[in-house]
Amino acid sequence: MAVKLKKIQRKNPLNAALTKWYLTQESAGNVGLQEIAREIEGRSALSLGDVQSVLSNLMDVMPIFLKLGQSIKLEGFGTFRVSVTSDGTTTPDELNAHHIKGVKLVFLPSVDLKRSLDDISFEITQ
Repeated sequence: MAVKLKKIQRKNPLNAALTKWYLTQESAGNVGLQEIAREIEGRSALSLGDVQSVLSNLMDVMPIFLKLGQSIKLEGFGTFRVSVTSDGTTTPDELNAHHIKGVKLVFLPSVDLKRSLDDISFEITQ
């Protein structure tokens, strides 16, 4: 099955008179933890409850390590880490936690995961 793309027109934020056309992915919906657990159950000797427990526990422990400043590397899957953006100051002495503008969770997929998408196909719907 192909990933569906649609054509959209976007304005240039610096010059609203300039527009260009871009391809963007159409949403095919969401897959929840339940669906993922059922798929894993069908590929393993684990019960649905076992898979759900492992995934639930993973989601519980990940924030613990991220809050300690550690990256989480799941071999074959990728790495999760926290990224911070802040306002700048003229001297390092002025800089403190109040300058933090935002915190993001960053995911860097593994080489194997990226390679698994090498044969992805697309269909333009518009």
